[in-house]
Amino acid sequence: MSLNVYSAEQMQKWDKYTIEHEPIASIDLMERAATLAAKSILGRNVFSSAGIFCGPGNNGGDGLVIARLLAESGKVVNLFVLQFGDQTEDFRSNFKRLPKAVIIHVLTDKEHDFDCKNDLIIDAIFGSGLSRPIEGWMGEVIQKINQLKIKTIAIDIPSGLFALDNSDNDGLANIIQADETLTFMCPKMAFFYERYYQYVGNFRIIDIGLSPDFQSQPFAKFMTEDDVHIERRHRFDHKGTSGCMLLVAGFEQMSGAAIIASKAAMKAGARYLYTSCGEEGKTALNIALPEAIWHTTSSFVVPAKVKAIAIGPGLGKSEEAVKILDQVLQNSLPLILDADAINCIAENAVLLGKLPENSILTPHIGELERLIGAQDSPESLLKAQLNFSKEHKVYIIQKGPFSKLTTPQGNVYINSSGNPGMSTAGMGDALTGIIGALLSQGYEPENAAIIGMFVHGYAADERVKDKGEIGLLASEVIDQLPHVLNKFAT
Repeated sequence: MSLNVYSAEQMQKWDKYTIEHEPIASIDLMERAATLAAKSILGRNVFSSAGIFCGPGNNGGDGLVIARLLAESGKVVNLFVLQFGDQTEDFRSNFKRLPKAVIIHVLTDKEHDFDCKNDLIIDAIFGSGLSRPIEGWMGEVIQKINQLKIKTIAIDIPSGLFALDNSDNDGLANIIQADETLTFMCPKMAFFYERYYQYVGNFRIIDIGLSPDFQSQPFAKFMTEDDVHIERRHRFDHKGTSGCMLLVAGFEQMSGAAIIASKAAMKAGARYLYTSCGEEGKTALNIALPEAIWHTTSSFVVPAKVKAIAIGPGLGKSEEAVKILDQVLQNSLPLILDADAINCIAENAVLLGKLPENSILTPHIGELERLIGAQDSPESLLKAQLNFSKEHKVYIIQKGPFSKLTTPQGNVYINSSGNPGMSTAGMGDALTGIIGALLSQGYEPENAAIIGMFVHGYAADERVKDKGEIGLLASEVIDQLPHVLNKFAT
């Protein structure tokens, strides 16, 4: 099932709820969480010594438990305790439990120089509750840790990074640059933005058994394969039952976009496909995909049997393209818009006023900023996207790593599938075809968008298992779609 993405305050309430209702003592919950983190560290890394940096709070308490467990497993442990603020009760208790083998170094505002020559660094200085930038001597410590260039694992969140919104985080001056982050229960929103990847690295989610009965409205939902359900075909289904789709794409010598989107649509379950592309692309389409029906763009009309429309890949912004887009926008059928369809709307207020409710838009960041305006942070861009979705009552997928879907109801969904191999031409065209096919089969727009972006990335993940990420083509992802869709069919 999807994972809730909570604020730091909500995570603290979840901890408290679990302590009260399991019931479990807070120190035992800390032991449980840190033990699982220590097992992950030991199981996934080869090292003989670790330098563990701890603050005085509960994140530091996690670090103390990890220090004890690593020492007990035979690792050399250098513990660096940053002395600022009041130590929590659980921190003090776990400090007393440290074995003598742990080498303790105390860092203060007056004495904070240190020498760390360990194989691995573990960051447990500040947790996800941090709400102001790190300054002064503590910032100097973090900068020196980063300069060591030793593999670094952050516990829950890299120290200095805010969980939800870093737009006011003082230019990101003093933040641990982790190679890996072991986060508890659910990812933090900061993990999903490219700007912060250099601090988070790859993150792993550790389920520490917080109460499943806790209820709180999340900032977003992180979608997993448990959220994907494909309907199986009925024994007496035929091409007229559902799944008739119209694709408008591939003008101005861009027939390849039309072919890719058409193949993706039919591989994703469209049973009858009309493809309107330029006259010059007709022969190429017939050769590449004889199952598709070329549909003229002159005297353009939407065929009566069509159940959904996709428009945009390779569309261009010619007078003819704008005219056809205008006609499509005045249609009441389920609609997905991509690429130049979005660019045309961004440049034409009249077209924007005709944008049908419940349409799905799939822009990359450049197209999105043309539509809603450039922003000064990824957080403000997502906020503006969400406001646009609510104002115009449309669904928007901000394409990229961890694609972000916003809905007219004000919800945010984040995709978990996909890999860097997808950063090649044609991938967006394929997504348009997939979602269009789902709409044509009767899936509601929100479900079509969620399923579409997930299976698109999942098909790419399946493909790279054998072939690797370099050289991945959109057509190879498309070829995986039947396997993936049938896997999720129920």
